[in-house]
Amino acid sequence: MNRFGKNSSADIDEAIDNLKPLNTTKTENYIWKQFQEFCKQRNYELTAWTSNDELGNILKDWTFNMKRKDGSDYKEGVVKTIWNVSAKLLQEQYFKNHNRKIDPFKDLAFEGAREARSTKRKQLQLIPEKRKTSSAALTRDEILKIIQNFDENTPDGLQKFFYQIAAVELAWRGNEAASCAVNFFKKELNNYGLPTGRLEYNTTFGKTAQGGDKNLVDSKWLTPNKENEDLCPVRLYEKMMFKRTPNIKTNRLFLHQIIIGRQQMFGTRTALLA
Repeated sequence: MNRFGKNSSADIDEAIDNLKPLNTTKTENYIWKQFQEFCKQRNYELTAWTSNDELGNILKDWTFNMKRKDGSDYKEGVVKTIWNVSAKLLQEQYFKNHNRKIDPFKDLAFEGAREARSTKRKQLQLIPEKRKTSSAALTRDEILKIIQNFDENTPDGLQKFFYQIAAVELAWRGNEAASCAVNFFKKELNNYGLPTGRLEYNTTFGKTAQGGDKNLVDSKWLTPNKENEDLCPVRLYEKMMFKRTPNIKTNRLFLHQIIIGRQQMFGTRTALLA
């Protein structure tokens, strides 16, 4: 009796393909078809003799000129996905069809294409409706709920009040709010060194947040709400900063709640928001 199985390489490949989610297969087929159509219109040829530099230029062109059917731009998160899938499929096609190894994610010849992807995403991040999490104006009902549910005169209410507005204005996503620090904010100054009233938000203001396209490295802004002072994010931020006592040793913007006697405070035992 043979101890080991008799599955062939073809059987293994079939099993792998069968376990791949159907939506993944559809997405890959759609993106590859779109990429091939782009190459055809641009007269690009993906042959065994196409150099890595030429392939890099094709991907760079593709990054900035991929469009929806109506000619509009994709959202920045979609651009990242399409670029990554296109690069992966191009890598697979060249290995299978031409027995040639290329790595668009690491090879120096594709550095320009990778920079084009990052640049395009940064440009789209400045457009609220093109961000992964879109920044949209609060509705009247949402404004009333914020006013009714949160009391800015308490530490808990003040932080939640500010979060509800800033999360929309700055299009926070993932754990961006949880890791937000006070030094991510900076007052904008005019040419005479006087405050303009706006707050600049940028994660690169932190000492440990210097990472390229993994972080949002373009500035976003909190602008004074002159029509409704109660909902002004700049006023709420400044009030939070005023409430931070010298006992607070952390630079985290949002602090945990603790209760000492009848007072509600935020922070650790050494970090209190009075």
